[in-house]
Amino acid sequence: MNDRSRLFWRCRRGIREMDILFQDFIKTKYDQLSETEKQGFDKLLNEADLDIMNWIMGKDKSQSDELNHIVALIRETHNLH
Repeated sequence: MNDRSRLFWRCRRGIREMDILFQDFIKTKYDQLSETEKQGFDKLLNEADLDIMNWIMGKDKSQSDELNHIVALIRETHNLH
């Protein structure tokens, strides 16, 4: 399994909407991220689904600037301003 396949596998969250958000983000933006941003995305995937969903929907913010930056990129990708 290559790195991209592993990444897609890790993005399978059990919440279909999140699966779509993450998969679209990987397809359209991931390759353009810096190594630091890729590491931030990896950290985001380690967070609880409900926290991530609340951050993406703008209901709450992470205490981490790094995660907030990645969430902002995902929101921007999907026009969720």
